[in-house]
This record gives sequence, structure tokens and C-alpha cells, in this order.
Amino acid sequence: MMVLKFFLLWVMIILGIFYIITYPYKSKLARKLKRVNSFEEVEFIKNSDENYSDISQEEINEYVILEERKIKSSFVNEEMKYTIITPKNNIKDNIPCLFLLHGLRDENKDWLEKGKLLENYISLLKKGEINPMIFVLAASGREGQSWYSNFATEKNCQYEDYMIGELIPEIKTRLPKSPLGIAGFSMGGYAAFKLGLKYIDIFKVIGSFSGAINLIRMSVNRRVIRLFQFIYIPKFFFNNVDKKQFVKVFGSWGYKILKEDPYSIIKYMKAEKLNNKYFYASVGIEDRVNHLMLQQWLDVMGRMKKNKYNFKGYLCAGETHTWDYVARDMVNFLKFFNEKINK
Repeated sequence: MMVLKFFLLWVMIILGIFYIITYPYKSKLARKLKRVNSFEEVEFIKNSDENYSDISQEEINEYVILEERKIKSSFVNEEMKYTIITPKNNIKDNIPCLFLLHGLRDENKDWLEKGKLLENYISLLKKGEINPMIFVLAASGREGQSWYSNFATEKNCQYEDYMIGELIPEIKTRLPKSPLGIAGFSMGGYAAFKLGLKYIDIFKVIGSFSGAINLIRMSVNRRVIRLFQFIYIPKFFFNNVDKKQFVKVFGSWGYKILKEDPYSIIKYMKAEKLNNKYFYASVGIEDRVNHLMLQQWLDVMGRMKKNKYNFKGYLCAGETHTWDYVARDMVNFLKFFNEKINK
């Protein structure tokens, strides 16, 4: 008994020291910001509020058709819904298609109601700055908390398999010649990067709005799992609802979390797989509390630079973790998507 107590004491001391060493102090953050901001692929910008008052619902209806659809999935214990938005009066069969994934506890309709997707899209179309696009707004399922992932702890909760095995094939059957992109906000940004990297042959453009693109930063003591990848973290270690859900989805073993981590996947991608693939990631400079989205973005920008990815990073002045930020940044991403998808 004494030996066990002694061992546990030493483990706690080691973890405590590691926590102190790896804690993201302000001085470390400032140095990293300065370094990443010097990358030619990164821009520090101030997004402005767009005026959508001249775009009415009647005009939106003139430009696009919205269809609400459902899939009776064999991978999950629920009927999955999605919205597909197609241009009106457009007979081309190779129009680019963009999958959009929402954030934690959000809904797919939030891209329309909060993210101002169609207002931004139609405004850019009218200016001639982008070409017609198709959008697929995918609901995550599990009341907006699935992480678009296969649950480690529950059967019949295989949301990644649903996305790759059912939703995307349904869209590809309907749009066989359309090049595909994927992007998301927060949890959806995580899923867009993970799915985009794991199934890189499917997607050409991959984007994140303040995405959870470095799971290690969200785990216990930020980087403990990175070094102690075989550590087991029991559920009772967490007192936060979101972190409890995190463990339910990804499990308690560090090595399992790393397998689903975009930051980890980035490092091991083969160079030839990255040809003609383009990545977009933006974040608000004030989005540095709670789940450390700024810090996650900095980590990923650094790793993408080191591994010679084709990427564009935007650091948005004054922005935090909100749909208002997404609505303001949507203009930048739609222009990026339009430019890269047809290259």
C-alpha cells in the first residue's frame, strides 16, 4: 500500500512539473504570435461588418434552391438531416460543392441564420467576385455534440462513418463531376480538418473557422497526452460537461486521442498526397481563453509551415468565438474557396 502511495505521489509531482513547464504563459504566446505572424501565408486582418439590408429573402429565393433532406443511417441510431443549397437556373454539372459543419450544440441552420452564408454568397456573386457554388449543411447529430466522429465508448454512434459512407456518397451520386471542399466552425472546424486530412483524396479545399484543430490543447494539462500518450485518463478526472463529452467521443487513452487529432495527422501526411490541396484557417486574436483556440491555431500554422502545406491563415483583430466572427470572415473564405477549388 505504501509503495502504491509513493508511486502515485511521484506521478503527481512529475505531472505537476510538466504542467508548469508547458503552461501557455503570456510571454510564450507573444513570442509564438510574432513568429507565426511573420509567415508569408498568414495575415493579420480587421474584418468589417457587411451591409446585407439590400439582400431580401425574395432575392435569395431568386438565386438558390434550398432542400431539406434526411438519411436513415445504418451507422447511427438517429435519422440524419442535411440541407443542400443549389444555384437556380444553372445547368452546369461541375459546380463546386462545399460541405459546412457547425459547432458544438449548434445546428446546421446556423450557417444561414447566424453565419449569414447566403447573404455573403449572393453579395459576392453580384459583384462578380466568385462563381456559383453548391452548399451542403450537415447536421452533426447527437444534439449537435457528435464531433462528426466515431464514438470510442458507444456503439451505433459512428458519425464519421455516416459522413464518409453515406452523406458524401449520396452527394457524389447527385453531383458526380463537382469538386468538393469541406469547412467548419469550432467543433466543425475540427471535423473538417480531420476528415479533410484522413480522406484527402475526396476534398480539394479544407477550411476552419476557429476550429478545435489541436485536440492536445483541449486535453488535460494541454500537452500531457502528447508525451504520455499511453496514459489513461478516467472520466471522473473531468468536471466540465464539454470535457466529459470529449471523453465519451474520443475515449480516455491518449494514443486514441492522438489518432483523431488534426495537429498530429498533419505531421504524418505524405507530401505527394498534398499536391493540389489547399487549407484555410482563421481565428480571432481574442479567442484565447476556454479551449485555447488561438493557441491551437498557432500550433497548426507552425506545423503546416514546417511541413510545407499550401495554406492561408487569417488572424482576425478583435474577434472571439462567435458566429458573428464567422459571418464577417465568410467573405474571405468564399473567395479563397472559389480561387482554389478550380485550380
